Amino acid sequence: MPAAEYVPLQFEPGVWKNGTLYQARGRWYDADLMRWSVGALGPIGGWRQWGDDTTAITGVGRTALPWMDNTFRRWIAVGTAAKLYVYDSAATLTDITPTGFTPGRTDANPNVGYGNAVYGFSTYGDPRPDLGIPEPATIWSFDLWGENLVGCTPEDGDVYEWDASTATPASALAARIANSPQFAIATAVTSERIQMVFGGTPSGGAEADRDRRRVFWSDSEDNTDWTPTTSNQAGDQVLDTEGDLLGAVKVRDRLLVFTTIDAHLATYVGLPYVYSFDRVGDACGPVNINAVAVAGPTAYWMGRSAQGFFSYDGNLQSIPCDVESYLVTQMNQAQASKVVAWHNTLFNEIVWFYPGDTTEIDAYISYNYVEEHWSVGTLARTAVMSRGIFLHPIMFDADGNPYEHEVGNTYVDVGESAKVPYVESGPIELGNGDRVLSATSLIPDVTSLGDITTTFYTRLYPNDSDTTYGPFTMTDPTSVRFTGRTCRMRCTSDSAAAWNVGIPRLELQPGGRR
Repeated sequence: MPAAEYVPLQFEPGVWKNGTLYQARGRWYDADLMRWSVGALGPIGGWRQWGDDTTAITGVGRTALPWMDNTFRRWIAVGTAAKLYVYDSAATLTDITPTGFTPGRTDANPNVGYGNAVYGFSTYGDPRPDLGIPEPATIWSFDLWGENLVGCTPEDGDVYEWDASTATPASALAARIANSPQFAIATAVTSERIQMVFGGTPSGGAEADRDRRRVFWSDSEDNTDWTPTTSNQAGDQVLDTEGDLLGAVKVRDRLLVFTTIDAHLATYVGLPYVYSFDRVGDACGPVNINAVAVAGPTAYWMGRSAQGFFSYDGNLQSIPCDVESYLVTQMNQAQASKVVAWHNTLFNEIVWFYPGDTTEIDAYISYNYVEEHWSVGTLARTAVMSRGIFLHPIMFDADGNPYEHEVGNTYVDVGESAKVPYVESGPIELGNGDRVLSATSLIPDVTSLGDITTTFYTRLYPNDSDTTYGPFTMTDPTSVRFTGRTCRMRCTSDSAAAWNVGIPRLELQPGGRR
């Protein structure tokens, strides 16, 4: 009888899902609500409702921005397709939607289905030509002009400002910035205290004249002066690009400007040109401007069609992704304009929430940019903000409920059942997989022994059906008995407790080759 072997169940950090299950040998293959931090595997932090049932917004929030005014009052702005709201630090909700605001779309309109052309345009049975112009879901673009909120949506096109110094904010609505461009796509404020608007026309222009490649900017310290003169710094420029403008984010005190196909760096050069725009990357346009997150000196984003991830820190780089193939097949590409990115400053993660099986966002992928590994999971968060102004990150679900995240280990949304974190490995085998193995016991390496259960799935061949053993509650040691040529391990916990898994070991008895 061959001697038993103690085989360490040591897997690389992160999830790998770019191929078959058998190709994931030595890797974790699936997970939900899990992360790897400094080599340790454990569940992400939980969440709790922020405020109460009166704090939910009406509609689906797409963009959120926290800030502090000059009197140290804290605010959160959140925009839907039809509304603009602010919260104070007590979670008091105020509707500041501008008078006459034109609502946009909660869902994207791909314009590729029935009714997208005149009757008889195509021959029955022939593939429809790609003539549709997709209409994305409505996304607010926010920034700060001093202590004041500024923002716009592409469907409404006006650029608005809300004065945070108002004595009674509940009585004040956001209002159009005088003389600002119209039919705008997005806005941002530069380090030079100049407001930029992307796309549109000069004030008083017609929608038919909207230029989707033109960048406008105001005079310094005056966002009501947009007419260029010899005595101010207002101006405009058409970018040398074939793409349509999406918006901009701040990186290294400059604006990184995105179009649907490329990226440009806006550099202040002073009079008479004021700004120069240099292309820093081709074929790297983000899926939308909300799919870009900034961590320190670096911007990270998801490329269009979920094919490609990029970063910019002075140099453009393509980021290898261990779950890219999985994402491409899982994402609802028709609703990709809803993707939103979040920087989790606590764990050096960039998280992209995306629509998977449904029309609305219901899943995520995450990237640890320090340790360079990926994870996957299911979570419906449509508008997000990092911690800093507020103690905890705050995010919104599709029903408009706000939640504080990275709090405790409870995973439940309003009106929903609690979610359970889990992780599953790829196959474990002896040698080249040519031997049947018999497991007798598991030697755990965990921080919370009684809270974790383990299930094993065995197969004789890669495409064989699973035989399930367990779940086993981890004890020291845990008695397990199963046989197979390969096995996989699943770890989970129903308890609201933090737990970590290190390197457990299986006691295996090698069998024959028949």
